[in-house]
Amino acid sequence: MMTSRALRQAVLPSVSYGPFRLLEAVPWLMLASSMRFLSFAGGPLSIPAGIFANVALLLAFVIVAWRMVLISDGRSGLGRLGFRQQLAMARTVLLPVLGLLIVAALVAKLSLVVDRPEQLMFGFDGIAFDQLTHIGRLWSAVVAALLLLMVLQVDEAAKPSLFRAIGQFAARALWLVPAVLLVAVISILLHPVQTWFRGLIWIIWQQEGIPMPVKNGLYFGFVFLFATVRLWLTVSILVLALRQSYRDQPSA
Repeated sequence: MMTSRALRQAVLPSVSYGPFRLLEAVPWLMLASSMRFLSFAGGPLSIPAGIFANVALLLAFVIVAWRMVLISDGRSGLGRLGFRQQLAMARTVLLPVLGLLIVAALVAKLSLVVDRPEQLMFGFDGIAFDQLTHIGRLWSAVVAALLLLMVLQVDEAAKPSLFRAIGQFAARALWLVPAVLLVAVISILLHPVQTWFRGLIWIIWQQEGIPMPVKNGLYFGFVFLFATVRLWLTVSILVLALRQSYRDQPSA
């Protein structure tokens, strides 16, 4: 997006009908949601399910980021990544992000200031799914910004680096900090709306006579809808802010 390299051929599918582009990430979000349910249920599948959920969420993030880069008249090699390359990037990106989440949760716990510091471990998950605390929602917005900077490093010679992303965030903080705050505010405002719909779905689940497939469809549709809205809003705001920062500070 932000380099001078012109990348013409796209491996990710070309969707001609504009509104369908909003749905490209939905299959990955569906997989991420299903794996989250398995992970939260516990048992021997919880760890592998959590890993698959994170990988699926990252691939959904990559698709939305690539689309937003194109919409904002930018360039990125994300569209040229094949599936194996995407998985390789997922491993490169997710490991340092996991380390960041662990460090943040430990620091928050030791500070004795943050309520429920363990929620910071869900900073990556909170990019698309609702967090339980306001500090968690703010943290998810920060993680999303760093993740965006990391995946856009695909245009550079070196592998994506968290430390390089932190440096880029600091260099472009004039635009990225307000963008992160806006993402956090939107997430906070979406929480009561999502809570209301969750309560409505629960009431429907208690009704007799409604077929179970209908109940399941309503619940999963509710999850996918809000996950898609959160992901697109988050990435859109961050990409547009990043794009503007490059116009103001092209050499930063």
